[in-house]
Amino acid sequence: MTIFSFTVQANSVVFNPPVELASISLAKTSSQASSSRGSRGSRGLCNTVDEGFSLKVLVPGAGFTTVGQPNLYWSISSPVSANLVFTLIPVMAPGSFDYPEPLIDTTVGQATTAGIHSLSLADYGVSLEENREYEWSVSIICDSKNPSLNMNATGKIKRIKATADLEAKLKSAKQEQLVAVYAQNGIWYDALDTLSQLIAQNGNNENLRKIQVSLLKQAGMK
Repeated sequence: MTIFSFTVQANSVVFNPPVELASISLAKTSSQASSSRGSRGSRGLCNTVDEGFSLKVLVPGAGFTTVGQPNLYWSISSPVSANLVFTLIPVMAPGSFDYPEPLIDTTVGQATTAGIHSLSLADYGVSLEENREYEWSVSIICDSKNPSLNMNATGKIKRIKATADLEAKLKSAKQEQLVAVYAQNGIWYDALDTLSQLIAQNGNNENLRKIQVSLLKQAGMK
């Protein structure tokens, strides 16, 4: 595992939301992804969570990726002893009455640790089609018999083809510059995933953590 000196500063990694999000169904009524908050003593298996508990998917409402099997990131503020369900479903095409079936709808265990977690589409053998919109969600099943007590967070994703200009920038960039390149070109999921993998490889690098905080703040998630 290679440890390197990461010299890119947090203020130089700027997320530039693509204009295209305003004209497609990824961006509906809000720039923020949905999230859930706890309510003390009222949620079955989740009755230990306090009022400040939060479940979030880490995407500013909607975002782009250039890869077929991206990693999706979500977070919880404290652990809960309840099952977690991960769902991925194509967004119904405008004018269509053919409701798509979920590509993924599965229990993935319990949310036993606080912080940021990831879900890899490769683990489920699912690939995103280019130019197709998808909705994904993370749900904490507090009461299987009373869904209204469950906590849910939902975001959207669309796979796009990298432009020739972006491919050239990625090819010429150093490893430590890739996060900034993706962010500046509005490719949210790839920026966050690249940064998350760098943090996993260089966990003691304080600058990487600052960039993570800055990037999430820019997307309204810190």
